[in-house]
Amino acid sequence: MIPLRWRLTIWHLSLTALGLLGLILFSYRLLSNSLHAEINNTLAERARHVSDAVAIIPNRPIEGISQDATDEFRSPGIYVQIFDSEGALVARSFNLGVQQIHALTIDINRVLEGESFYTVAEISGSPVQLYYQPIQRDGRIVGAIQVGESLAVLESTLKRLRVIYSVGAASVLFFGLLGGWLLSRLGLRPVVRVMQTARDIVGAEDLSRRVPYVGPADEIGALATTFNEMLTRLQTLFESQRRFLAETAHELRTPLASMLGNVDLLATFGENPARRRETIAAIQRTGKHVARLLDDLLLLAQAEAGWHLSSLASIALDDVLMEAYEAAQLITEQVALKVEKCEPAFVRGDADRLRQVFMNLIDNALKHSPPDSVVTLALWREEGKVMVRIRDHGTGIPEDALKRIFDPFFRAPGSGRLPGAGLGLTIVLWIVREHGGDVIIESPSGCGTTVTLSFPAITG
Repeated sequence: MIPLRWRLTIWHLSLTALGLLGLILFSYRLLSNSLHAEINNTLAERARHVSDAVAIIPNRPIEGISQDATDEFRSPGIYVQIFDSEGALVARSFNLGVQQIHALTIDINRVLEGESFYTVAEISGSPVQLYYQPIQRDGRIVGAIQVGESLAVLESTLKRLRVIYSVGAASVLFFGLLGGWLLSRLGLRPVVRVMQTARDIVGAEDLSRRVPYVGPADEIGALATTFNEMLTRLQTLFESQRRFLAETAHELRTPLASMLGNVDLLATFGENPARRRETIAAIQRTGKHVARLLDDLLLLAQAEAGWHLSSLASIALDDVLMEAYEAAQLITEQVALKVEKCEPAFVRGDADRLRQVFMNLIDNALKHSPPDSVVTLALWREEGKVMVRIRDHGTGIPEDALKRIFDPFFRAPGSGRLPGAGLGLTIVLWIVREHGGDVIIESPSGCGTTVTLSFPAITG
């Protein structure tokens, strides 16, 4: 597996090489075409001058004036040859010396037919750019001109240019490779620190460690910040899990110990009918408590796993509240339960779960209310919502405890002797939020506690 650092370097180098290659090819082709065009223009201009010189002497044979024309317009590096109307060579510039530029018969015939064109030939192994043009006199073609220029200088220039481009490209790619490697090394250094921190955490099982990032608020900084936030969340979740397991074990230890003790009593005093009935009843109560605790734990586990309520339907929330009220009337003795108002209202929800919410809150209010006090219930509609309020007149909840009231297994000071495991309000909050609602608990010191629920209202 190629490390990311080298992959980034290779990608950077590849893009640089492609861009550089494109630039070199474009500039080389542009310069080459420009130089060839300049030579072609020079050849065409020279051919025109020679042709004009021949054409302006109408009564003199082409054989007699062609040599004068070639000598008049000769220049270093440019060669001129003139052919008559039969394709025979009648004049050539002196700078050709003993060298010959062989003209193909097919090329001469094309010119004598009135065509002008460029081609390439060789003189002593060196390339020569040629231009052919017809000579006209009085509208008739009386001969052909061949003008040539050596391409040796051009080829030498282009060769030096290719060497310069090659050396320059190699230098650019070398420094690009070095720069890309250094930049990727510097850029990935925070990522390496994140990886090292992750390895240290795995090795030491220490979620309190964080990535020490110092730098700009760029993508790497965002990665380090996100990783630290993830560690914080994981640390919180693991601590919550450990605490949850410890408190679960604690909550189960007491009733199970009680059940085992009662089983021992039953084995010892089982022959006494009254004692046997009392012990069996105690075992049944403890068993129901354990079963209820396990049901609550299962529901919390499902909630944390992302499970959602699915069987939601249109229900009359006032009927659900009155059912909970009537059930609570059967268990309350020293505390009065009163309905202040209960307006008809419909919500989309699960009637059984909402009844569980109301029973839990009413049970809490009854347990924390002094004798001869009143717990009041109210339900009304308000601005597209259904509001439910349950109020007691107990001692209230301390402010510091109010902040943790929805934590699993949390029990407010002074409630240690009361039955319950501290899971009720956690489940209440989850069920209410599954219905799109919210829970607000107000508990001024010494003035009792008021729990207000809100749900989205629908039309029944």
